[in-house]
Amino acid sequence: MGLSFAMTFYTESVVLTYADVQGAKQWWVNTFDCRVVKVPPDWDNPLPSDVALKLPGDEEPTILLNARSEVEQAGFDRPSPVVSVIFCDKLKKAHEHLASRGILVGPIQDGGDTQFFEIRDIEGNLLQICEEP
Repeated sequence: MGLSFAMTFYTESVVLTYADVQGAKQWWVNTFDCRVVKVPPDWDNPLPSDVALKLPGDEEPTILLNARSEVEQAGFDRPSPVVSVIFCDKLKKAHEHLASRGILVGPIQDGGDTQFFEIRDIEGNLLQICEEP
């Protein structure tokens, strides 16, 4: 059962490395209803483990997952971001939606010009869910 599209998630670009790419992929699919798609040929430094994900409603994939071991072997400098930002158009709905999927959601906070809350993925990467400015 997919989202009733009462809200939309979107991001410019999220690139994260994982010890368990398959587990991470499942988490993204379960959490945000992402679709796994072919890695676009114009993306930099492709690796065999790369997983490209598209958020519902997006034309292009905006999320890239890699295997940490491959990134290290290839010598790529891909530090995980301190925080990855995902925007949504209805923050309270997003908060309820993710909580209903068993995600530990932080409180909604006021960041000055926008409200947001934080979640962590299966390997502890910090994701900030922000109301679109």
